[in-house]
Amino acid sequence: MHANRTCRHGRISACGFAIVLGTLALAAPRASASDLWTIHEWGTFTALQDEQGNALGGINVDDEPLPQFVHNLNPYVLDRSYSLGHVMMKGAPERHPFVTLRLETPVIYFHPPRGSTVPRKLDVGVSLRGGWLTQFYPAAEADAPGLKEGSFDFGPITRDTVGKLAWNGLTVGQPAPGPATDQSVWLAPRKVQAADVTTADGESERYLFYRGVGNFAAPLQVVADPARDELAIHARFEDVLARGQSQQIGRLWLVHVLANGQVAYRAFGPLIVGGDRQPVAGRIHASFAAGDFSYGRLDELRHELQQSLVADGLYADEANALIETWNRAYFRSPGLRLFFLVPQAWTDHYLPLSVSAPAEIRRVMVGRIELISPEQRALLKKLATVKVSDPMWVEKVYRSPNAQKFFEGRSDLGDLGVKIPSDYQMYLDLGRFRNALVLDQQRRHPTPELAQFIDRYDLQAFPVSESAADKP
Repeated sequence: MHANRTCRHGRISACGFAIVLGTLALAAPRASASDLWTIHEWGTFTALQDEQGNALGGINVDDEPLPQFVHNLNPYVLDRSYSLGHVMMKGAPERHPFVTLRLETPVIYFHPPRGSTVPRKLDVGVSLRGGWLTQFYPAAEADAPGLKEGSFDFGPITRDTVGKLAWNGLTVGQPAPGPATDQSVWLAPRKVQAADVTTADGESERYLFYRGVGNFAAPLQVVADPARDELAIHARFEDVLARGQSQQIGRLWLVHVLANGQVAYRAFGPLIVGGDRQPVAGRIHASFAAGDFSYGRLDELRHELQQSLVADGLYADEANALIETWNRAYFRSPGLRLFFLVPQAWTDHYLPLSVSAPAEIRRVMVGRIELISPEQRALLKKLATVKVSDPMWVEKVYRSPNAQKFFEGRSDLGDLGVKIPSDYQMYLDLGRFRNALVLDQQRRHPTPELAQFIDRYDLQAFPVSESAADKP
């Protein structure tokens, strides 16, 4: 599929990021005290790791569907978590085995120098080393493998893969409302005092938004040590820091969310990470007792994370916007996960940002390592032995009156009036990265039942040629 057909109003082309200073003029609801622009960015780097710390691929799953006006490099890069599209359509590049890291919902806010006038032209560019930048708003010039030839390439993602976005001639500081939407994932970031941005094509928003997928190591690797009931934390900063250099991760949170909404968490840190490959940067007790879980712990966790985000450089309303945007995925989706604030040196290395005006830039990114919980392991073992259902029930989903809302991500399977087979319900209960977990289980402990389940529901990973897979 041609990228320029799916990106709608975006301009798709190969592009560099020329640093050209625009005409002077800007003002905004909140101004920085210095003569420099203040530019703040927040987002999430998400990875899925098994008990040995191995990154699992095929995590190009959309946890928070976006409004229809958001531009797509290609609509098939990300698979909706409950789409069921893979059952009815063969060959779409869902579950891409090279996607081992998700860049989720970075937003960039602009705060002008005090006393400047409005508006002002700026050029902004961002690149992802080892991945594709797949979704964005407002319109940007994009580059990714195959785009220059007129067709997006779903092939391998390697260290040499670079995705780019450029917002050239961006008008910053001219009040302009963003497009109408009722989706909270889009509205929460608007609740920030910042200068509005408008493209030359007239698309406006309170912030620059983008997402991406990558194939490179997460900042931290988490390895289970069952004998000690501990998790060993390994730092992966060899490509970012020179030998002898170090950075501090001030606070980390191990969080376990149960299906009933109760939360347990354990905070620890600081953690010193360096350019030398460290055997173990830190350890934390792995399991939680029944008495550790409560509904009240959620508020405590949100408060701690909000304080840390502000201490790391975000304004309070920006920190609140991040937490509200990811409220469901961070705190209410069952699972076991590790959160930490990524040192900016790591972000700058893998996700370099350029702005055509002198600026104080603070990039506060949350690292999110999804771990395999005891509940998920138990479900996987059970799913691997049960009788496999007939997938013809999926046709009833397509005939449901709510089918359109469902496939737009505005309803879930409970709204469809369709009885879900018990084996597929187990699959759903595995959570967002269920498909990667099922394929990993079959690799580890293959069973005929699980092989049949994968085949009947078309859950195989997107095929990549042997020659492509051999590339570094």
